[in-house]
Amino acid sequence: MNLIYSRVFLKHKTLQHPECPERLRYFGQHLKEARIESGEKYLNLVYSEEYIKKIKNASENESYLDADTYTNRFSYGAACFSAGAAVKASQECGFSLGRPPGHHATASRAMGFCLFNNIAIASRKLVNEGKKVLIIDFDGHHGNGTQDIFYGTDKVLYLSAHQFPAYPGTGWVDEIGIKDGKGFTMNVPMPPYTGDDLFLSILSEYIPAIKEQFKPDIVAVSAGFDAHHSDPLLQLNLTAGAFHGIGKLLSKNFNNIFACLEGGYNLDFLHKNIFSFVNGINNAENEFIEEKTKTDAIIKNEFEERIVELRKSLKPYWKF
Repeated sequence: MNLIYSRVFLKHKTLQHPECPERLRYFGQHLKEARIESGEKYLNLVYSEEYIKKIKNASENESYLDADTYTNRFSYGAACFSAGAAVKASQECGFSLGRPPGHHATASRAMGFCLFNNIAIASRKLVNEGKKVLIIDFDGHHGNGTQDIFYGTDKVLYLSAHQFPAYPGTGWVDEIGIKDGKGFTMNVPMPPYTGDDLFLSILSEYIPAIKEQFKPDIVAVSAGFDAHHSDPLLQLNLTAGAFHGIGKLLSKNFNNIFACLEGGYNLDFLHKNIFSFVNGINNAENEFIEEKTKTDAIIKNEFEERIVELRKSLKPYWKF
């Protein structure tokens, strides 16, 4: 898995915001820029012309779309290239460092720092090509937009492991899909201060089972790193080793994997966590060693109670 980077991702910016160009400052010094096409032509896979015009106009006027989600005059273009980078990643089994991120953006609403849902655009393109897609989202915030977009289809299975309660307030165990998509959304809501041990154990149980029963053609990863213990926006307790571990787990089970960057707001740790995940995918050693974290007994009990409820919700559809 190679990293896909472009300076165009740095043009989306405003003052004093956690989702800032500095998140990628390390990569501009160490990566050759990739050739990326604008993904504007792919936006209508998910978005109406009315919505696309709304984002374009907001960018031209440098407007805020909600209290958290800003634009400047370059944001629309950066977002189009971010979508294009997601498609490129899906074609090359790469990791798109595109920003603005995407997994909170629904088909009708920009929110949570996100304008267009990059992983959803790339995944919808794959579905239209006849592929079954497994989306794994380990960003510490629930990817409500991705869930919403694919909530009624059995062509995409969405698995999210995230802190709950936390923004945006969605992602409980009983949110499992509707109509043809019933059973094809799986949420693992982790209590604050969940550590490496529980994060890796539950995914080590679910991912092989999904592989055998769903049999995806390709795995799309919403790779957010705000579950790291250093992150200022959440209270999860993962280390770089957890991201390396999930990379190894995915590589062991699947051949076709691509990823898109979502969250992760500690500027000193983000690049380390990204490299840890990519090294896991590539079966390389983790260069950033931290002491593994274990979850306290009270939090562990709460976590296990939630998993019992999740299994009950999914029992009619899957064997775990």
